[in-house]
Amino acid sequence: MLMPEPAPVDLLDVTSFVRVVETGSIANAAARLGIAKSIVSRRVSRLEAVLGAQLLTRTPKGTTPTDIGREYYARAEAGLMELESAQEVVSKLTGEVSGLLRVQVQTAFGEFVFAPLLAEFARLHPQVQFDIRFEDRQVNMTDEAYDVAIWPGPASDPMLVTRKIAGIRWAVVASPAYLDARGRPATPADLSAHDALLHGLDSGIWHLQGSDGWEHVRMNSRFRADNGHMLLTAARADLGLALVPMFMVEELLGQGELEAVLPAFPHAWPDLHIFMPPQRAGIARVRALVKFLYQKLDGEV
Repeated sequence: MLMPEPAPVDLLDVTSFVRVVETGSIANAAARLGIAKSIVSRRVSRLEAVLGAQLLTRTPKGTTPTDIGREYYARAEAGLMELESAQEVVSKLTGEVSGLLRVQVQTAFGEFVFAPLLAEFARLHPQVQFDIRFEDRQVNMTDEAYDVAIWPGPASDPMLVTRKIAGIRWAVVASPAYLDARGRPATPADLSAHDALLHGLDSGIWHLQGSDGWEHVRMNSRFRADNGHMLLTAARADLGLALVPMFMVEELLGQGELEAVLPAFPHAWPDLHIFMPPQRAGIARVRALVKFLYQKLDGEV
């Protein structure tokens, strides 16, 4: 006696369910997938109807899988990974890179350096779709389903695959008018007598290398902002000294709007790294992006 075939399920429905479990809510899943919440809800309901089982428990605080839902999620998520692996095999055989690439980038690097590079990468790979987020925080790459994150410093998760892609040159800058009024520092110790414009993540201690080793200067500040453009605006308005990546100020320095302070004293700052979940690092589009950035940045920004 032949057993009846199981009812077919729609792959989009399965994907929507998996994303709801991963993100903890239908709203978050919709944001990740780039579709309306009503579509995600409809897909999950349709999947539950086909399977004849409730997969999710919906509450005002979020959405959690039922016992059956947890079992189904474990197998469905593994199945989606296998399907993507199969697609990767085809990509390698055809030499064509395709699929969705989700990238989280530190805001200043993203705005000043990564954005034009990504436009070039997108032209080279027309079959790749992009979901790019500029944020000044290290994300949970597994929970938020990112393929790649680009951030200065070490990874917050030791399980991530980490690659250094560039060193970062930094500069203390100020407007000529501010320096004319307050004086030009001659040594790192002189910085403490000036007004500092601090980034939201800045500890307020600046590290500069002199002839006798590293000097650590505690800065005085009444101005703190979590946006690089705001710091540059404040510096150009004669409000103080800003410690910023060189890629943000090269043009302004060349135009004379800002002036470098203590350029002979290098600044200690973490290198720029690219982070990948282990299961994403081997994907063709991820590898293509990493290789592209290595070639374009050439070790330093």
